[in-house]
Amino acid sequence: MKNVLTAACMMLSILLQAQDFIYEGPAKSEVRIFWSTAMGLQKTKEYDKVAALLEANLKKVKEKDPSYKTDKMEAEIAKVRSKAAGATTPQPDYSNLNPTQKTVMANQLLRKLFEEISIQVSSSTLPVMEFKFKDYRNLMDQYTALNTTPREQDIRRTKTVIEKQVYVTNQSITLMENSNAKSTGAEDAEGNYWLARYHQLYWEAAVKIFPEEQSFADEYKVISDFVNRNGSLENMKATMNKNLAEKTKNLRLPEAMVKDAALEKLVKDEFNRKYSAEFKGTAMKVVLTQNGWTINRNELSGVVTSRHRTAKLVYKGNNGKCYLLPQYVIIEQQNTGGSSFGPSTVRYTGFSGEEMLCENVR
Repeated sequence: MKNVLTAACMMLSILLQAQDFIYEGPAKSEVRIFWSTAMGLQKTKEYDKVAALLEANLKKVKEKDPSYKTDKMEAEIAKVRSKAAGATTPQPDYSNLNPTQKTVMANQLLRKLFEEISIQVSSSTLPVMEFKFKDYRNLMDQYTALNTTPREQDIRRTKTVIEKQVYVTNQSITLMENSNAKSTGAEDAEGNYWLARYHQLYWEAAVKIFPEEQSFADEYKVISDFVNRNGSLENMKATMNKNLAEKTKNLRLPEAMVKDAALEKLVKDEFNRKYSAEFKGTAMKVVLTQNGWTINRNELSGVVTSRHRTAKLVYKGNNGKCYLLPQYVIIEQQNTGGSSFGPSTVRYTGFSGEEMLCENVR
């Protein structure tokens, strides 16, 4: 009971200290995640990982809302960093294990290294990949320190699992090659960089533990060659920047299917009213991408409920650059009875925008 109360008090302390859960600005989601992550530290005690996550989140907060005061966040990160500096990871002592216990432990480590692992990278794990690698290498070191031979059946099972990973790694290489050729974001570059190295780390472990398997060494070479071709993270980001520049140069508005000055003005006015401040820009041009209306019906009764048509919109940012909304704008009218429809309303299904050259907005 005492432990529960202590944890509750610590979480409440963070909430009171943060005073950010009432913030409703453009970085609201990132602020919530920051303090939720800080509260989660009480359970994990993984100070290095949490500090990295907090710093990554703080960066997003500053990008979304440069005016937001982050002094409390920075103080929280400093506090976590201080705890990380004093934390140590105890190494397991296998000296007192008997041969049977060592065999059991060897099997457990093999499962963790090759079966329970999920070689995936997401935006949420990017900030902590170096720590995931450190944990994985620690498992490899533990297996070496154990200095024992697993049961033959455990070895056979593990080798079968590793053999299946050949297909997974080769498929990932193909997907990453396609992504490197087409993707445009820094996060894409980071994801591919760490994912390739994650596969490489897996095969490094396979070769280290089973040096007699030539096929494992062959696959380790395949993934290592791919990692070397990609180069550093900065090289991969440079590739994505080239892709982005090419995409920006070629991005165009679709041809207008019909002209309707009143509808076009409505879409622009509604964008400026709802999103001008958030997007830091003003609607520049709208094209209607549908000649006529699409009727919407109730799925059960078939009764006409509304009708809609689509449009695309470009806005000009306060920075002088132009951006095309990635998704279609929906113009909708509710059915008011029979063949009559009410006034048009506008729904925006995409956010932010893809940069395009202003000279291409025609």
